[in-house]
Amino acid sequence: MKFSELSPDQWAELQPYLDTAVLPVTGLTGAEMPFQATEALERLRDVLYQIESPFKGRIVTYPACQYGDLTDNAGRQVEAICAKLKQTGFRYVIIAAAFPVDPRSELIPSADLLFGTSTDGLPPAAETVSEAVRRIWLGQ
Repeated sequence: MKFSELSPDQWAELQPYLDTAVLPVTGLTGAEMPFQATEALERLRDVLYQIESPFKGRIVTYPACQYGDLTDNAGRQVEAICAKLKQTGFRYVIIAAAFPVDPRSELIPSADLLFGTSTDGLPPAAETVSEAVRRIWLGQ
């Protein structure tokens, strides 16, 4: 479910069931040609699809952080956003990146899961995403 699909009344009703936020991170630098920015957004779309599609009704996807990756100032900003999402009531926060990330990385301690593309730009396997999400929901 997209953040924009929820009215205040719907949020009050559905909040107990929507316990997981997804924060997309595009990783743009500003040095991309227009077609490269488009490619990054397409990679992000593909990663998001693997997360959103099977778990519709339990997750809320937030607006993307377009510029910066998960290091330096941009990483601190993403960490702050993840922490605030948890403060607003989300139990879990998942990062979806348009670039390769180490799923075991501790760069963003408030994120429960990190998914990104392979070095070839491919999204994570559906089975990998499904298993990882179910594991955090089961507390494993």
